[in-house]
Amino acid sequence: MAKIKSVIGFEVDTAEIRAIELTKSNGAYSVLACGKIPLPEGTIEEGFIRNADEFNKALAELLQNGNFKSNDVVVGVNNENVIMRYASFPKVPEDKLRNMVLLQAQEFIPIPVQEMEIDYVIAGESLNDEEQPVVNVLLVAARRNMLEQLITVLGASKLQVVDIDASVLSVCRGLAPMTVGKKYALLNMTDDILNFLVIKDSEISMVRSITIPERAADAVKSVFSQETETVPQEDLEAVGSMLASETNSSVSYYAMQNMAEPIEQIYFVSAARDAGTLAKTVADAVYTIPVDIPTLYTEQNLGLSQDVVKEFAGCIGLAMQALEG
Repeated sequence: MAKIKSVIGFEVDTAEIRAIELTKSNGAYSVLACGKIPLPEGTIEEGFIRNADEFNKALAELLQNGNFKSNDVVVGVNNENVIMRYASFPKVPEDKLRNMVLLQAQEFIPIPVQEMEIDYVIAGESLNDEEQPVVNVLLVAARRNMLEQLITVLGASKLQVVDIDASVLSVCRGLAPMTVGKKYALLNMTDDILNFLVIKDSEISMVRSITIPERAADAVKSVFSQETETVPQEDLEAVGSMLASETNSSVSYYAMQNMAEPIEQIYFVSAARDAGTLAKTVADAVYTIPVDIPTLYTEQNLGLSQDVVKEFAGCIGLAMQALEG
């Protein structure tokens, strides 16, 4: 395949489409285009495009007004149709691992694997209870019909999907320089999904993804909405309470399984308004672990404000991965 000159990192959720086009020259990345566009309510539901006309209209407007040039797209998915599970398998030669993972994946995936596209990321090696060597992997499974729909719709707009990845994993790329040798957790919140991953030096030891609970769904939409000048206090409190509860549950579960290697830091990444207030609420709840909002990709000098970088963190990581190819 010819070397990609520039590529678009692309994400979509129920609220909007986000995209950023990057190129790489002499080891440095440059932003060629960056933009987002809201989607009318009902355009995306449960991770699927329900109104193709509205989606295509918004996509065409984004590409034209944003002056995007590349046709190559890396798509990030992060919704209820994407399942991530931490699993361990007997250590086998590398050329046999993939077959083993695919054959045994059904034990960890609650949906028939025939309906899923399955990939995995090696998350290190360890010993099981019988002191036998095992390979730990992060299983990533996505509904095949959702992916096929995205590829078809983007293809109709002359966009070539060169790769699809779990966008929350791409967010971790922006944290890499500040987390060397550190056991940390990424708490990532979109208006659809809450992710909690525990990582050390790119080795993932826990992953939890939940759909935003119904009790907090309206409040979460409020903290992402730009329709009001400020976030209503009751919505901020509802989201903070939900984040604190879910983070505490995740930290407690991890601690029970991994007493010897405690989490040293939690990084909260979200484009939500008043993210600092939400991070403080989480910090008060898990008071033994520092909670920070990180600065991302500062070493790349992308020429974007940190607010924009956080909003497009997944898109940036997707595009960078493709360019490093």
